[in-house]
Amino acid sequence: MTAKEKLLREILDADEAEAARARIVVSTGPVEPEMVSLPEGWGETLTGEPMPNVAAAVRRSRESH
Repeated sequence: MTAKEKLLREILDADEAEAARARIVVSTGPVEPEMVSLPEGWGETLTGEPMPNVAAAVRRSRESH
């Protein structure tokens, strides 16, 4: 099922109250995710070193295949 099909299904399945509150935002450009800071204590390992960038490591691993 495509993203458009999922959206259409959600709209058609909404009752009147949900539909009245619904907002659809269409972006024509790339969407940057909103970044939030980590909870206190999550920025370092148990030994006190900075946490590695796990997301970047996964991305590099996937690109190498």
